[in-house]
Amino acid sequence: MKIKRTLLFTFILVSSMSFSQNGEKNFIDQPYIEVTGEIETEVIPNEIYLNITLNENDKKGKISIEDQENQMIAVLKSLNIDLEKNFSILDFDGYYQRKFLTENAVTKIKRYELIVNDGKTLGMVYEALDRIDISNISITKTDHSDIETIKRDTKLKALKVAKEKAEDYAKTIDQNLGKALYIQEINNDIINTLQGTANGIMIRGLSSSYEGTGAGYIKNEDLNFKPILVKATVLTRFALN
Repeated sequence: MKIKRTLLFTFILVSSMSFSQNGEKNFIDQPYIEVTGEIETEVIPNEIYLNITLNENDKKGKISIEDQENQMIAVLKSLNIDLEKNFSILDFDGYYQRKFLTENAVTKIKRYELIVNDGKTLGMVYEALDRIDISNISITKTDHSDIETIKRDTKLKALKVAKEKAEDYAKTIDQNLGKALYIQEINNDIINTLQGTANGIMIRGLSSSYEGTGAGYIKNEDLNFKPILVKATVLTRFALN
């Protein structure tokens, strides 16, 4: 009796596997159309990350880091920048200098990160800090606060493009588009062409596209950032009826 039950179980298992294999074969062999959908979305960055470095040796008369910091914070507050949200200390270093025939000294260096939301504010920050002799500033990154939502929407638009393309192909051969059989995300890239530069910036040796031309001041209207490019490609297969 036990042997019969074992044989019956084996037969059911083999039958189930055969049915599954046949199902897959029928699924693959049915008429279908395979297309890709591609889309690009351009978005102007609304998060511009600045690195600001204060160094006691940069100042004639060696103004302390504390005094420089107080001046900088006062200037940034005058521009109505939300320091609680957009301003932070990255690191604070000090190194010992051994001098010949003079007193040895400890020099302090402090680095900060400031986030501004547009080119106009960026220009205002550069100009304001330049007036208090702070010029060691660089752009480290640009981003967008809703970049994940933009990536998702771009992928959905790529899928829609693929469907519309498949419908056009099916219509051309007098057939109808059936249900989706397969959807695969091929890529979802972000191309940020601006890393550390902004058009028209030249401030006490900190340069961008005008490097070496002698341009001596910032023009706010020139601070136009290239958009962030979000690209998506989706591979699809639709049944043909």
